[in-house]
Amino acid sequence: MTNILMTGVTGFIGSHLAEELIKRGYKVYALIRHSPTPVKNIPKEVITMKGDLLDYHSLILAIRSSQPTYIFHLAAMTPVRDSFDNPFIYQEINYRGTMNLVHASLECSILKRFIYASTMEVYKHKETPMDEESELYGSTPYGVSKIAADYYVRVAGDCYGLPYTILRCCNTYGRKTETGYLVEKIITMMLTKDKLELDGNPDSVRSFMYVDDHVQAYLYCMKEEAKNQVFNFAPVKVYSVMEIVETCKKILNWKGEVVYGTNPRPSEALKLTLDASKAKRILDWEAKVNLEEGLRQTIIYWRENH
Repeated sequence: MTNILMTGVTGFIGSHLAEELIKRGYKVYALIRHSPTPVKNIPKEVITMKGDLLDYHSLILAIRSSQPTYIFHLAAMTPVRDSFDNPFIYQEINYRGTMNLVHASLECSILKRFIYASTMEVYKHKETPMDEESELYGSTPYGVSKIAADYYVRVAGDCYGLPYTILRCCNTYGRKTETGYLVEKIITMMLTKDKLELDGNPDSVRSFMYVDDHVQAYLYCMKEEAKNQVFNFAPVKVYSVMEIVETCKKILNWKGEVVYGTNPRPSEALKLTLDASKAKRILDWEAKVNLEEGLRQTIIYWRENH
């Protein structure tokens, strides 16, 4: 049985990825910081190990114990708006924490791949879709922290022989517990209220990907062709915030009031989309779930479970 070590398993994508890996027969170890409450939302088959990205010794112990063939590094501080208030914490966890895990991983002689979750927020914003060669420019403290980590993973590949793959994914939806993100906020507010207040510009355009397609992207990155490569992952079609709202209104037959621009985020781009043609060309990956179907599945979950 192939062993996998994951960070970020309690997060949105991590919990879904762990479930899919176990279904495929992998033995999954998860690095989790100490918590006084039981870990929820992860499969019972996951073997949890206490550790912290800022504690190098704990990372070495985890790698020695799990002997992973693959490491999936998803743990990070991610709320973009919060990064303006806490920039030093984001640098510590997202950059230095990744450095620590990279160097601990180099001690594992059987490691076939270090698969790292970067983000579309590393790119300099522009009107046309950004490919993997587009200029990097973090317009937020979160983006800067992820650029630094992204660069370091690649430097470790060049200088120390780390076998890596980097994913830069677009906005993903389909959460089951968090309501602070755009799609989940829209859905949960429409299910419970007759007024929806949204931050930012209704004409902002983004690439939106359903969680199942995001999970599949990680699995495709285990392919040998993905080694020492960077890939964008996003559907071809893009949508404005207003189009997301209107689609949810149609599915739910919601007749309430929508108010936009209540609390705009600093340096928010009007258009932020990805070109994922490289992933299609090299890995044969493409998004399978269209927007309306993904929104329907998300609505069904929130309606039936909350």
